Amino acid sequence: MKAILLPMLLAATAVAMPAWAHAHLTSTEPKANASVKSPNLIRLVFSESLEPAFSGASLSDATGKAIPVSAAVGATTLTLMPLALKPGSYKVTWHSVGHDTHRVGGAFTFKVVP
Repeated sequence: MKAILLPMLLAATAVAMPAWAHAHLTSTEPKANASVKSPNLIRLVFSESLEPAFSGASLSDATGKAIPVSAAVGATTLTLMPLALKPGSYKVTWHSVGHDTHRVGGAFTFKVVP
């Protein structure tokens, strides 16, 4: 009986695992810690579809001052559209909510060079 129960328990766990997934950040443009010319857009790509009303991102400079940007939430992307950024370091802070309703967040930095 134990020999049958263990495989069934493992199979049930494997089937349930996708429900535990969250909308994790999979890539960014510019890449984290990159040195780039002033970008026209900042794109964050996630592992699953986002809930637009509960997902977003913001941009700040090296002093922590918020930089105004237009933002859009797509199926699996967050896009920030800054005006021309001056040379310096910038931080993107993001939060995502997928269909599982769990909030995940993080941040990354990049540098604008002349």
